[in-house]
Amino acid sequence: MKTPLDMPDHIVRLMWMLIMTIWVAAAGESGAPVQTKRDRGSDAAVAVVSIGWLVLLIQNFGDGPQLIPRIMVVRLAGVVITFAGLAFALWARFYLGRNWSAYISFTLDHKLIRTGPYSMVRHPIYSGFMLALIGSVLNFGHLRSFIAAALVIVAFTYKSGVEETFMLEHFGAEYERYQHEVKRLIPNLW
Repeated sequence: MKTPLDMPDHIVRLMWMLIMTIWVAAAGESGAPVQTKRDRGSDAAVAVVSIGWLVLLIQNFGDGPQLIPRIMVVRLAGVVITFAGLAFALWARFYLGRNWSAYISFTLDHKLIRTGPYSMVRHPIYSGFMLALIGSVLNFGHLRSFIAAALVIVAFTYKSGVEETFMLEHFGAEYERYQHEVKRLIPNLW
């Protein structure tokens, strides 16, 4: 039976469905000619991310063991953190514009973006999604949320590392300077 206490779950799921709908709709707009496309490992990371989100959001799996108590203030904090993370990722995605691709690739006129969210972290889309996952875990609190979030965070960490290598190859010293000035995934930390 649904109660008002279930509302945070519905809000978090709705936010994730909305962001994924926007993401898929915007993916067709990037359309810039691709110069190179490599690394099957990052392709696998994209698949892990997709599966992780499904596991996190589908409620018919059954919740399983509850690791975080279902306290409303914690759940509402999770909703706010989820929103903040998704908003940050969306800002970064649209700020990146035609340079964005789900897979590691470079467009013919690829530019190194260092302003906006990219002045805070080098991979703000991943950072935003990871923050949103932490918020979702706080809201749902069950074991499968932790497992799904951990899978996605590992996949994003791996993929950001592969992207670092490709960016260094493509932009050289300019990207090295950027690495020294801006942290990879967590502002002022890592």
